[in-house]
Parts: sequence; structure tokens; C-alpha cells
Amino acid sequence: MEYRSTRFSLHSSASPSIKNSNSNSTNFSSLSLNSTSGPYIPYYDAYPEDLTISLELFQTLAIERLKILKTIEQVLARLNTTLSTAPTNKKDEIEKLLRKELKDKLNHLKFIIFPTFTGTSSNDLQNDIISHYILRLAFCPSEEERRWFITHELELFRYRFQVLTKSEQLAYLNDSTSNIKQFYELVSDEEKRQYKDSLIASIQIKGLANPSTIAKSFETTSYFRVRFQHVPDLIRKRSCFLARGYAYVSDNDIISFVLQHFRMNISYQMTCSSKKYEFIQQMDTRIESILKMLRKKRIHGTQTAMVAFNENEQTETITFEMLNGLSKRSFPLCMRYLHDQMIQQHHLKHLGRLQYRLFLKGIGLSLDECMKFFRHEFVTNGQMNPAQFEREHVYNIRHAYGQEGKHTSYTPYSCMKIIQDPPPGVNEHHGCPYRHWDIPTLKQRLTTTYDMNEETVNDIIDKTKQHHYQIACQIYFEYQHKVKNYGVGINHPNQYFNESRKLLTGATTNQNASQM
Repeated sequence: MEYRSTRFSLHSSASPSIKNSNSNSTNFSSLSLNSTSGPYIPYYDAYPEDLTISLELFQTLAIERLKILKTIEQVLARLNTTLSTAPTNKKDEIEKLLRKELKDKLNHLKFIIFPTFTGTSSNDLQNDIISHYILRLAFCPSEEERRWFITHELELFRYRFQVLTKSEQLAYLNDSTSNIKQFYELVSDEEKRQYKDSLIASIQIKGLANPSTIAKSFETTSYFRVRFQHVPDLIRKRSCFLARGYAYVSDNDIISFVLQHFRMNISYQMTCSSKKYEFIQQMDTRIESILKMLRKKRIHGTQTAMVAFNENEQTETITFEMLNGLSKRSFPLCMRYLHDQMIQQHHLKHLGRLQYRLFLKGIGLSLDECMKFFRHEFVTNGQMNPAQFEREHVYNIRHAYGQEGKHTSYTPYSCMKIIQDPPPGVNEHHGCPYRHWDIPTLKQRLTTTYDMNEETVNDIIDKTKQHHYQIACQIYFEYQHKVKNYGVGINHPNQYFNESRKLLTGATTNQNASQM
């Protein structure tokens, strides 16, 4: 396939200029980069200009970076943690898992996860920056997409910063090409001695080492003075010394300052970009189609090697009479709630029927059994007459199973699809409970309706408030199955069901799971 070219600028503060060219390329902003003597992380605060690449490379770079971000999301969900809260041993496990899952999956961006000691080439840096800006462009339209992108770019940045040596981290802070340098000052030895007791006390609060060890390492620790509003997480944990509006941050904690500044920078620029997105849509339909494809891949996955739902994996014969028992033992909360509402009200509205019907198809409920189930609830137990059921529902059920219309066998909804879909309205029950229920409702239903203990409910609420909806679902899974550290990230309701059946039938091979 031959790609023609389109030239445009990614700058958020100006309307994109549109030019046609006969070359098979896309033109970015001019980017002057030199090779570095070690691993390097761009700060993404300077737009690329006058750099010409083909649309094929445009798409390839974007998909590779999306693979990295999706794998980070899935690994952290699998381990039920984040890089900011993970202990040192778990950070090592995260690094091993990331490298294992992305091995042989990357080409142009391999250096991001597998840095070399020979340094980063200018071509590598260009690919890094370009891929970041393409995804920034793709995910700027909606608040939910911006939040997802920023969250996982921050996790990627944290991962890359933490694998740097201490000297490389300090060199990064001193890099004159980033504007971060103007927001901190290195504490002099004289000032360090002046506040010695307070600085040592701020480290002791974290309980990372005994006082004698801290006192010995104090002389070799570098401290930075930053505005207090740039390290809110350290202040919240009382892990830094405050004086005259400034926070004194050790080199071990300076990542908090860097990430906060990085977050503010990306958040502001993406908000500006979202206001200009309509101009980008007018530039070139091929570029717009690539951006739409990236948003779809974020929801439906990028085919990494992580555990996911496999429609051919289901081997049990499921009948509609089994659904009541299975819903209590093996359904994720979203599907259990839909089933409960179906049994109580003998009806579901359109979006709820779509979500639940495809899930039942995915767990192995045959077309005949699915028809029996909906007819039993709508007609036998409900108030719908048989003629109305035949007229309004039989075709749709057969259509979902590929027996009508285009004869397409539709795929059950993934977690990201459900999270991204419109929230439920009045008397609607579809969606993700962790995403779409308010906190009091979620807490009340988990405690009262589903009889969960307070500690587990609080863990779920905490992850929900942090927008880690799939981690909250994994906590629910582990509680329901009385296991800890099951080690399989939940990213699909039918995957949840399959993993549940493996556990309950003794077919699991997971070596990390432990009984509670």
C-alpha cells in the first residue's frame, strides 16, 4: 500500500497548517538531537518540528508505544500495585515481567524497556518523542482518555527514571535542555548542616532504616530545595522537611518532584491540544483513521502476551439453570449485578442486555440456552407476552450469536470497553461498578448486598478512588476465591470467569496464588 504525505505541526497553541506534498511522509516539528552517553529520558516539553516520517512509521511507532503502556497497565493490575507504592522486591518483579511480556514485541522503541550501556542514539530519541506526541494527539479529545494516557506515561517515566543510576538521575536534573532545572536548587553543604536534625527526622518518619544507618548515609545524600506545592505526595506522607515555603527533598525522593512537574506539563499541554483537535480532524482522513484506531486498540488491546479472554478456552457445558449458582461463584461484579437485576426485575434495558448477553455467549451458554433464559425471565417470570418477546428480542439474541444479519459472531465486551461505554441512566444497570457507581453506593452494596468484610471493601474503595478499576476488580476476585496474589491481571469479564472456573475446578497452574 502506498502512503501519500501530509505535513502538519503538533504544537497545541497554534492551528495546524495543512500542506500537500508528493513525498510519502508526514512532517513534524524540527528536532535537533544528539546521541547521549547513557540511557536518556526525554521530558517531552519541546515540540518536534520539521521532522519528516512516513505514515507507516507514524502508525508503527504509535502502536509500539501503546503496547508498552498497555503492558504496564496489565502488569500492575496483575500484581495489584503501582510503581509508586510497590516495595523494592516487587519493583524488580515488575521490571522482569515487563521485559518478559515485551520481549520480541518491540522494534523501534525497544530501547525504552531494554536500555543499552552504549547510549541512546539520536534516532532512538526521535522515535521516543514522536511516539509520545502521536499518542498525546490520539488521546487528547476526552478527559477519560487524557487521564489514562497521563497515568500510564507517568508510570513509564517512573520506571525509566528508577532504572537510572544515582549519578544518571542527577545528570538528568542538571540537563540544560529541560526547563525543570529552573524549579529546584541544590542545597549547599552549609545549609544541609544547618538543617541536619530536621532532614534526618524526615527520613526516619518513613521507617526505611534505623537512625544510625541514616546518620551515616546523611553526608553522601544530596538534597534539593523545591516549592512545597511541587511535592504534594511527600508532604501528605510527611516525608520531607518544610521551611519558609520550600520542601527539602533527598535524592532518593526527587522522583516525586520530577513526576509532579512532568504531570503538570503534560496535563496542561493535552488540555490545550484537545481544544485544537477539530483542526487536526480536518487535516487528513488517513491520520484521523490512525488516531481512531489507536483509541480502539487502547480499549480492545494490542495483542501482547498477557493473559486475556480466549473464546475457545471455555470447555464447560453451561445451561441456563446453572446461572444463579455461577453468578455467585464465578461472575465478576458487573455481570453478577446484571444477573441479580435480571432475576429481580425480569427485565434489562437495551445496553444491559447487550453487555450481559455477550458475556453469557462467551462463558459457553449456547444460543438455545440463552433463548430459554431470556424467555424464562421476560415471559414466564415477567409480564411480557410471548408474541412481544418473539417480536422484540428473538432476532437480537440470534443476531448476537451470528445467526442473523451479517452472520457476525460478536465478541463479549472487555473491561476497557465497559469502562468507556456511556454510564447507566435511570433504571439501567450496565457498566463497570467501580467506574460508574458512586463511592457510597459501591461501599453499601459490597458491604450489605454482597457481604464483604470492611478491610476488603476499603481496599476496593481506595483503588476505585485512584481510578484503578481493574485492580479493584482483582481484589474482589481474590476475596471471592479466598486467594492472595493470584497474579493474573483482570482485563475481561470472561477472563475473570475462566480464571474462576480454573480455580474452583482445580485446573489452575498459577504458582503465585496462595490460600487465604
